[in-house]
Amino acid sequence: MVEYSYDPDDRYDRFRDDRRDERRLESMMLDALREIERLSPPPMDRPDRPMRSDPVMEVINDPTITMTKAQKDAINNTRKVMNGNGRIVKAPTGRQTIRSSGQFRSTGIPLPPGKRSRKKTKMDKTMSKCLKMANKRMRKKNGQLRKGKTMADVMRLAHRLCKKS
Repeated sequence: MVEYSYDPDDRYDRFRDDRRDERRLESMMLDALREIERLSPPPMDRPDRPMRSDPVMEVINDPTITMTKAQKDAINNTRKVMNGNGRIVKAPTGRQTIRSSGQFRSTGIPLPPGKRSRKKTKMDKTMSKCLKMANKRMRKKNGQLRKGKTMADVMRLAHRLCKKS
């Protein structure tokens, strides 16, 4: 049997689990204290902290706030809303909301001009025919480009054919 001059269990921290439990309890207590502080109303002697109050309670308890009949009727009406000017108006429908959002507005997209000149349309027709001819010459029967040819070569040939015609 081997005799040790020290206790072999001393290598391991026997109190590690105890310390971990203490830290966990401490953090739970701090979290609970923060929650209590967050939920409790601020003391009246500290005016630097704003009071967290319910807006309905504020309206009911403040004698300076008065409401018209229209405002009272609009409070629980789902079809009425108040705009930024303080006027009560009809609530927008879903379609109106989408349209007013501007999400589908096409103001940034440039529109093409109305008419094309005769010269341009004639060139378009000619270029279309020349592209068909160039593709026919540069491609195999299965549709692949011939070896060593690119679309740039096809376009060059098409432009050359356009100049000839």
